[in-house]
Amino acid sequence: MKLIKILLLVLLLLLARKLAWCLRWLWCYYHGRETPAPISFLPRRSGETFAGHVRRKEQEKNED
Repeated sequence: MKLIKILLLVLLLLLARKLAWCLRWLWCYYHGRETPAPISFLPRRSGETFAGHVRRKEQEKNED
């Protein structure tokens, strides 16, 4: 039971982090400032991995 509580707490903190980013993005957008870069749900994960896959697929497509 304690493990479930810890996991739920971690999930809650991750959701709060994402919510804070969303509110900041909306505030910047509303005030005409540069919006912050998107964040992933999990820390230390970036869109770079996905972007790398997309670039590789485009290169493979261009070679064919």
